[in-house]
Amino acid sequence: MTRLVLPDHLAVLMSGQPYVDVVGTADPWAVPPGWWERTRARVRELVADPRAGATQNWTSWPEDTRDTAPFLQNLAMSLGGYVAIFAGEYAQFPEQLVDEFLAPDQRREPLVARNWYMTDSEWPLFLLKYTSNDAAARLDALRLSQDCVELLAEVGPLAARAKVLLRIYDRVLNTPRLTDLHARAPFPEISRLWRHSLLTEDEFAVLPEIAGWAAALAWSYEGLEAAHAHIASVTARPESVSEVIASMALADGLDTLPAGLAVAVGSERFTAIAAAFERRSHGFDGAEWLQENRGWLARGMLAGEIDACRAWLAMAAQVSRVVAGLPGPPSPSACPDTIGFITDVEELFSVRRAHNPLVRSFGARRAERSAEHGAAPTVDSEVAGSLRARSQRSAEVEEDELDESIPEVEIGDPQGELAELVGLDPIKDRVRRLVAEAKADQLRHAAGMPAADRSRHMVFVGNPGTAKTTIARLLARIYAQLGTLANGHLIEASRVDLVGQYVGQTAPRVRRVFNRASGGVLFIDEAYSLIPPDAHRDFGVEAVATLLKLMEDRRDEVVVIVAGYPEEMDRFLASNPGLASRFPKTLTFTDYDDGELLEIFTRIAEQQGFRLGAGVAERFRALVPEPRPTNFGNGRFARNVFEEAVSIQAERLVGMDSPTPEDVRTLEPGDLPAEPPPDPPRLAGMYL
Repeated sequence: MTRLVLPDHLAVLMSGQPYVDVVGTADPWAVPPGWWERTRARVRELVADPRAGATQNWTSWPEDTRDTAPFLQNLAMSLGGYVAIFAGEYAQFPEQLVDEFLAPDQRREPLVARNWYMTDSEWPLFLLKYTSNDAAARLDALRLSQDCVELLAEVGPLAARAKVLLRIYDRVLNTPRLTDLHARAPFPEISRLWRHSLLTEDEFAVLPEIAGWAAALAWSYEGLEAAHAHIASVTARPESVSEVIASMALADGLDTLPAGLAVAVGSERFTAIAAAFERRSHGFDGAEWLQENRGWLARGMLAGEIDACRAWLAMAAQVSRVVAGLPGPPSPSACPDTIGFITDVEELFSVRRAHNPLVRSFGARRAERSAEHGAAPTVDSEVAGSLRARSQRSAEVEEDELDESIPEVEIGDPQGELAELVGLDPIKDRVRRLVAEAKADQLRHAAGMPAADRSRHMVFVGNPGTAKTTIARLLARIYAQLGTLANGHLIEASRVDLVGQYVGQTAPRVRRVFNRASGGVLFIDEAYSLIPPDAHRDFGVEAVATLLKLMEDRRDEVVVIVAGYPEEMDRFLASNPGLASRFPKTLTFTDYDDGELLEIFTRIAEQQGFRLGAGVAERFRALVPEPRPTNFGNGRFARNVFEEAVSIQAERLVGMDSPTPEDVRTLEPGDLPAEPPPDPPRLAGMYL
C-alpha cells in the first residue's frame, strides 16, 4: 500500500509536537519550549498596561475587563486572516491566548478545526476607537497596539500580516502629519484614511479587508480561482468556481445572490455564478454537496497537491462567509467542510499503519497448500459474480447507517440577533426564560446540587413564515453558547427524511438523522405528517417510536423541536401516549401585523443593498390581503414581494438608457407586483 508523506514544511502536523496552524498558504509553526509560559506572562503585562482602560462591557467577558484583552483575542484571529481556519491542538488559539481573562462559561469546547472571522474591517484601530478623545491617550493606544502585534509577530502563520501592520503603525507614529491626524481627527476620518489612502498596494495585498468587504471578497475570489484551477488540473470531475460559489450560497440557505458579489467579481463572472445558482437551486442537497466537495479535495491531496488544497480551503472559507454576510460583514457559513478536511489529512498522512497478522497467517497456509497440491483452484466466475452482488447489497444497507459529518457553526451573537428580529415579543420572552433556566442549572450544578432532569424538547405551533425555523436555529446557537449543546447546528427533517418505503428502512433513517443532529437541534417541520389519520398501517408510527427512544436515551445530546399548524399539532401529540410528555414546552408563533410585515420587507431590501422610494410602503400595505387567507405566508409573503419587486425592477433598468447607481439601488412603487405573488412553501431565510 502506498503511503502518503507530508512535505517537510508540513511535517510538524504529524510529529506529535505542539504547533499553531492556520490553514492556507502559511506553514504551521512548532511552538518552542516555554513559549506559552513567557507569552501568558507578557499577555498579563499588556492587559494591565495603563495605556488602555476598561471602557466597554464586552460580550463574553467579565465586567470591567480591560480593552487590551478582547483586542488581543481579535488580533490573534485577524492576523491569521480576516477569515482564518485554526486547526489542531490550538484550534482555539485566539481564546487560548487570553483564556484566563474570559468568563468560565464562555470558553469553548476543543475542536480539530475552527473558523474565526472578523466583523469589523477597522480591527487594527480597535484600541484607538475605544479610548478617549485625548490626543496623548490616542497615541498611547496606537503604541500599545504596536506592542500587542509585536508579541504575535513571531508566530509563523501570523507573521506576514503582523509585519505589514507593524510597518503601518511605525509610519503613522513617525510621520508628523499622520501622527497629528490620528491624535486629533474624528474617528470616521481616520477610518477613511486607512481604507482609501494610508496603505500601499503591497500592504493592501496582505491586508485586503482594510479596503472593505467587497475588496476582500475580490481578493479571495482571485485566490480561489487560482487554487481551484491548479487542483482541477490533476483531479477528476472538478466543478467550476462558479458552481462552487453557487453551491456554497445554496448550502447556506441564501435565497438570492447578494448584489455586492457582482461588484467584487465583475458582471461576467457574476452571470456565470447566478446561472449555476439557478440551475442547482431545484432539489439542492447541501450535505451531499459538502461531502462531494470533501471527496474532491481528498483526491487533490492524493495527487500530491496538499498545499493547493490548503490554500483552496482558506480562500473558499473567506468567499463563503463574505457572500453570506453581504452587504454587511462576514457571517456564519457551513462551507466548506473544514473539520472534514482536517480529518482527511490525518487519515491520509498517518505516520503509522498497523499490520494485520491474518496476512502472514493466510499467506503461510496458502504457500503450504500450493506446495502440497499445486495451485489453488480459482472461484467460478458465476459464484464470484454472486459474491460481488451480495457485497454490493451489503454496502447499500450499511451506507444507510453511515453518519454524515456534523455541520460546523459559528456561534456569533445569537441573542443579539434574536433581539433585532421584528416583532415576536412573546417568543423573545420565552427564549429569555429558557436561557435563564440553562444558566440557573449551571449555577445549581456548581453549588453541588443534583443535575436537573430537564427535557428541553419543544413544540412550535404557528402558521407559515412566522419565524419558527429562524428561532430554532438561534436557539441551537444560544444553547451552544451556554454550553448546553456541544455544537449548535440545526438539522431540518421532514417525513421524507425519516420514514422509509419498505420494512426495515425507517429506524435506520431516524437514527441517521438523529446522529447528524448530535450536539445541536433536530427541527421536524410539519411533524404531524409522520402520523397520518390512518396511521396503523404507516411506517410513520415506527419513526415516532424510534425518535421517542432516542430522545429519552440521548436527551442531553440533542434538542428536538417539532413544528406545524396548531390544530394538526394537537392531533399529532394526542396520537401517541408518550409524545406530549416528551415535549413539555410549547411556543406559539402568532401572525405578523401589517406594520411588522412592512418592517420585514424593508429590512430584507436594505440587507440586499436597496432603498425604498417614496410610495413603496403604501404600495406594499395595499398588497397585504385582508382578511388573511388560510395558511398566509407572513414573513414568506414579504420575501416573495421583495423577490418579485427585484425582478420587475430589473426589467425597468434594462429599458433605461443610462441608469445611475441611485436608480439601481432604489425600488419604486411600480416595481412592486400588482397582485400578491405566488407562495412557494419551502422558501428559506430569516423570519421563516
